[in-house]
Amino acid sequence: MTAPLNHRETAASYRAIIIRKGNHRVILCKDGMQWILQRHTSCAGTRWRAIGYFTTRNALARVWAACCGSVPPEITSLPDTVRGCANG
Repeated sequence: MTAPLNHRETAASYRAIIIRKGNHRVILCKDGMQWILQRHTSCAGTRWRAIGYFTTRNALARVWAACCGSVPPEITSLPDTVRGCANG
């Protein structure tokens, strides 16, 4: 059985995950105003901690590349700004 979708941005079952790769993921914030790059940590239970907050795809891609390597299609296909998202 899978966990129900969650509105807490630090939850494993957060409802607006764009991509997850290993210990990193990108989500759309609950208000649809920014993308958040997060890293999974188990030091305080299983939580996702923010690495950065982004309103442009280029800034998100730059930091993703520094943390994780090549930028995946899920990020390169995002609109130029978060305001271009259907939920944003």
